[in-house]
Amino acid sequence: MNRWTWWVVAVMLAASGLPAAAQASSDVDKLLDKLVEKGVLTQQDASELRQEMAATKQADTKQLAKEIVPAWAQSLSINGDMRLRYEGFARDASTTNAETRHRGRVRMRVGMKSKVSDQLEAGVRLATGTNLDPGSTNQSFQDSFDKKDLFIDQAYLKFTTAGLGWMDTAPVTVWGGKFENPFFVTGLVWDPDVTPEGVAASIAPTLGPVELFTTAGFFPIDELAANGSDPTVVGAQIGATWSVAKDLSVKGALGYYDYLNVENGIDVPSNSTFGNSGTAAANVFRPANGMDYDELNLLGEINAKALGQPVKLHGDYVKNTAIADNDEGWALGFKVGKADKPRAWEAGYYYARLEPDAVLGLFADSDFGDGGTNRSGHVYYAA
Repeated sequence: MNRWTWWVVAVMLAASGLPAAAQASSDVDKLLDKLVEKGVLTQQDASELRQEMAATKQADTKQLAKEIVPAWAQSLSINGDMRLRYEGFARDASTTNAETRHRGRVRMRVGMKSKVSDQLEAGVRLATGTNLDPGSTNQSFQDSFDKKDLFIDQAYLKFTTAGLGWMDTAPVTVWGGKFENPFFVTGLVWDPDVTPEGVAASIAPTLGPVELFTTAGFFPIDELAANGSDPTVVGAQIGATWSVAKDLSVKGALGYYDYLNVENGIDVPSNSTFGNSGTAAANVFRPANGMDYDELNLLGEINAKALGQPVKLHGDYVKNTAIADNDEGWALGFKVGKADKPRAWEAGYYYARLEPDAVLGLFADSDFGDGGTNRSGHVYYAA
């Protein structure tokens, strides 16, 4: 279209009170259609004008956003999920507290992430949960329709770089604050909903079809104002993921978690030992006879596809090397499918046995036998 024609139309738009940068497309279309009807424009002229006006508006909007909106806000993303669950569990007559329970539960999480720079991410997440268990983001349907609590589940900074020096192809990640568990876990040692607090770092070099990973973390558990020997857990894990074929991979890891100064007492959300040997009073747990927790953890999984569905086999073993009795736990199971989008499904099963002092029960799987240690049994689930 001739430039003089474009300017004539632009002047007409302005004179009619319909500035091209601000009007709804339906109003502009009506005016252009009228100009075509009167013979001022051809159909092709009108089409070209629409395209140019759209491009100009888009460019102006993007430029305006860059000028007035900070870079961190431009990268801001919001995410969240909600889950409804029915669960039932039964303890057989051989236990000291035989019972059968049924309950409905809800979990809601909503978070925000922002790329402060190319390498630095800041994140915050709120989640339902309870002060009675740091490993659970579930709220049970109980207490006469009371309002459900919402907690700060994550508040962190994460720094990621492509590599360090001679390992320039090995991504390095450093976390600080309260963040998702940086270790490869299945639930036996760490409930996946536990969000540790402190600092952690991970490096993951790739060697052909094998990705290695090494992760270490330092997590204060409690701060004792009257004593400098605060309860703390220091952990390290090394492992690898081997992509055997297109739809087959194997992942394994060896971890060690050393609990320091636990004899000084650990703050717990209730007067409970969570299955461990010891005593709890005034919401402080003290292990029996100065017992320690030095957990050696070996775990792995095989991921494959069968009949178009993902299939996972997983196993987990843990031993508290600081003691000589009631010190082991293990789990073995499978999962078929993955319920991560509409009309998707999954189902699974595992058997687990966790002796009283194999791990610190406060952080063990909160869904297995209602949480804690001194548990063994079958778990079936579907989603």
